Amino acid sequence: MAPLPTDLQRAIEQGELTEEQLKRLIALEAEALGLSFEQALDQAKARTLPKNYLGADLELLIDLLPTAA
Repeated sequence: MAPLPTDLQRAIEQGELTEEQLKRLIALEAEALGLSFEQALDQAKARTLPKNYLGADLELLIDLLPTAA
């Protein structure tokens, strides 16, 4: 996965991601798996993301969405 944009890195370090930043982070991780944001949401809900650290991280991040987009 490519390095995170500075604003996202800073927000993660401070523990204060906005919903928009969370969605951007999900999109970046989904892209690293060759998925779109929507595909990542669907696969997370179906629990069919890859069984690796990115898949596990994506499931967690998607669970953190206030509305489970």
